[in-house]
Amino acid sequence: MKKIFLPLIFLLALLPFRFVRAQESVPTPAELINEVNALRLANGLNALAVHHVLMQIAQDQANGIASGNPGHWRPENMTLGQWMMSLGYPLSGDLSQDGYRSENWVSGQSAHDAVQAWLGDEPHTNTMLSPYRSDIGAGVVAVEDGYIFVIETALRTTSGQMQSNAAAILTGIPLTQQAYNAGATLAAENGTLPQYSLPVRVSTANPGGDVVHEVQYGQTLWSIAITYGTTIKEIQRLNNWYGETVYVGQQLLVMKGATPPPQVMPVSATSTIIAPQPTATATLTAASTATQIKPITTKSPQELTLSVAGIAVAALVLGAVFAFSRKREE
Repeated sequence: MKKIFLPLIFLLALLPFRFVRAQESVPTPAELINEVNALRLANGLNALAVHHVLMQIAQDQANGIASGNPGHWRPENMTLGQWMMSLGYPLSGDLSQDGYRSENWVSGQSAHDAVQAWLGDEPHTNTMLSPYRSDIGAGVVAVEDGYIFVIETALRTTSGQMQSNAAAILTGIPLTQQAYNAGATLAAENGTLPQYSLPVRVSTANPGGDVVHEVQYGQTLWSIAITYGTTIKEIQRLNNWYGETVYVGQQLLVMKGATPPPQVMPVSATSTIIAPQPTATATLTAASTATQIKPITTKSPQELTLSVAGIAVAALVLGAVFAFSRKREE
């Protein structure tokens, strides 16, 4: 009996220590943020500031996934950007394209494992390493086989104030729903909304009135439909295609019967082109502008001595003549 009782006491004594150790190893949102910021600093980027709105959204997202919602679920059929702005976050970027924001989520065992998993593809890496980010929020929740990790990153306006069209974007949530069929958003259909998107450049109509859009990296069927003012269902119908995932380079007919841009008349091939006439080329001749200077001759010392002597003799002769003339007058 004692042999069984003593090991049992020993095991019971160890249980509190194991429980404390398990508590200490639970990953936290702060650890996840530190992992992301360490990655940014290692890549020469600024660390992101913790923002309470993003923290709230990230934790709500994690809790929702743990409760059975699909990843990237949204409340009230909103986009991620609208969700942020509805809670007071001053989102920067083109709000018609949902602004500069993105979201990652993954299930795992540690914050480090979560970040490493997100480095596996470009969109999730961009959420962490985009230069167009200033703030971050993180959420962590325990589930049966580990933890749900979520981060939200976004770019705040430089003024810290809402953009002028933010109110219109928020009150225009039905416009977002227009991209889906009969107001049922993609979130209602399969629980997802684009977590990463790039602006869509509008194509012009060809001479036949068809508008064909070539899908670029980061674009989604949702953002294309919003930009062209049409619906996902209409794009699917025009292309006799009923998928929802687009790929880079895909040609999508998004509109028929559109007005093509005015044609620019080319310059006629028979137009007379007046060749420039040659102009007289001035020939520069080297004209001497130097003034002739007569050479100055110098006399030798002997010649100077004779000249002085001659002057002296002449002076004596003149003096004698002058004296002789005075004597005769007396």
